[in-house]
Order: sequence, then C-alpha cells, then structure tokens
Amino acid sequence: MEKAEDGQTEQIIEAGSKLDEQLDHKAFSVDYSLFEINKAFGPILFIGLFIGIVFFVSAGSFLYFRLFTDLDEEKRKFRSIAKIGLTETELKKVVNRQIALLFFSPIVVALVHGIVALTALSHLFDYNLTVESSLVLGSFAVIQIVYFLIVRFFYVKQVKRMVF
Repeated sequence: MEKAEDGQTEQIIEAGSKLDEQLDHKAFSVDYSLFEINKAFGPILFIGLFIGIVFFVSAGSFLYFRLFTDLDEEKRKFRSIAKIGLTETELKKVVNRQIALLFFSPIVVALVHGIVALTALSHLFDYNLTVESSLVLGSFAVIQIVYFLIVRFFYVKQVKRMVF
C-alpha cells in the first residue's frame, strides 16, 4: 500500500471523523484514530520531553558548579599527593575517574528509568516506541558524554596548572 499524499490524508481523516460522528464512535478509520491519538498525546509528550531537557541541563549545571566549588580543596589534595610522587598521567587518570563517576552515575540511573518508563508507555499505548525512545535516550547520553569531555578538559587543565 502506497503512502497517501497530504490531500488524500486530509480527506481520509475528514471521512473518518464523519464516520466516527455518525456511527457512535466505532473505529472504522485507522488514520482518523491515529490522528486523534497524536492530537491528544503529542503535546503531553512534547511537554514531557521539554521538562526532561530542563532537568538535564539543571543536573549538568549542578555537576559543573559542584566540581568547581570544590576545586581549591582538590588542588590542595593533589599538591600534597604530588609531593609524594604523583605523575601527570596518574593525576589525569584519577581526575578522569572522579569526574566520570560524578557525571555518569546519574545518567545511568536516568537511562534505566527512561527505559522502564518508555517500555511501560509503549505497552500502555500498544505501540512500539523502541526507535523513538532509543533516539531520545541516546541523544541524552551523547549530550552527557560531550558535556563530560568539555568539563573534564577544563577541570584537568585547572588542577594541572595549580599542582605542577
């Protein structure tokens, strides 16, 4: 079956609407049913995604400011350890692990929560959301990784400048 053009889709939806009105809400038109579902749940899903993005950005900001408020104490610790023989490579490794744990433990929990929630939503609507949920969760993970790399670069640079 070929995909209907926009004009044909509008006619199908209009015909489905008329059938739905005249036949006491018996689902005769799949296109009209999908149109109604998209019209009802589209804004809800958009608001959910928008709220998720706001929380994501907020969490990233909290992580960033937490790292840089503790920076003076971290510099003091690493200066003390450098006197014992900490090398620049070891410093990078320790700082990398420290920042990775701080950045990726929340995103792992969020991804698991998202997978469970989107699976439940998929079963609720009886519609396979695997591709959509993979795109959303994957994009959040990629953004978190990029943010981690940027913050790690500047944080390591700051610590190295004060320690070595």
